[in-house]
Amino acid sequence: MLDTDQLPTVNYQLYFISGLGADRQAFDRIKLPEHFCINYIDWLEPEKNETIEHYAKRMAESIDTSKPFALIGLSFGGIMCIEISKLYPAEKVILISSIATHTQLPWYLRFAGNLQLHKVGFIYLLKNTDFMMNFIFGVHTPKMKSYLKEMIDKTSSNYLSWSLDTILKWRNAIKPTNAVQINGETDKLFQLKYCLPDYKINRGSHFMILTHANDISRIIEKELS
Repeated sequence: MLDTDQLPTVNYQLYFISGLGADRQAFDRIKLPEHFCINYIDWLEPEKNETIEHYAKRMAESIDTSKPFALIGLSFGGIMCIEISKLYPAEKVILISSIATHTQLPWYLRFAGNLQLHKVGFIYLLKNTDFMMNFIFGVHTPKMKSYLKEMIDKTSSNYLSWSLDTILKWRNAIKPTNAVQINGETDKLFQLKYCLPDYKINRGSHFMILTHANDISRIIEKELS
């Protein structure tokens, strides 16, 4: 266990970005000391043919860049944190259940992206095939399944389509030196063997932000102190 009581205090502004389709409630179980100033950046509806660079600039409009800040991103939110930090360098970027480069995306997903398979009725399947989503995200309990279904149902098809296309076409080649990566041992979407993270959460799935929040909270506190 990390001895956080002995760690010095650093007054970062923290900006959290949730995963694809999720909102700030995804971070409800993350607990950090009161001296951290926590902010949330909500997803925007993508514009037609919008690039990830342009989208990241719009997302970053709520960041006070005059003060030291750190970015914390969940899943697709981690990718967006990296893109924002290219525009406005953060002190640290923490990636949770995410990837740092395009090569960390499993080869079969990159292959599917090259063939545009994700555009062949895939959004319909996401919206209407619960068992597939439950398997991919590693959820098993009725409560978690209900949360995932609610998350997908309230997300627009336009946003889902743009996000999937953006993830599969992302071409970041180098992991930023200020990036810290936390991945789950049983994550089926961003698999551990491809990610080679800085921290591995035992038995953590893609939804470990809910099931292993205490472990992740301790890592965040350590890295930002």
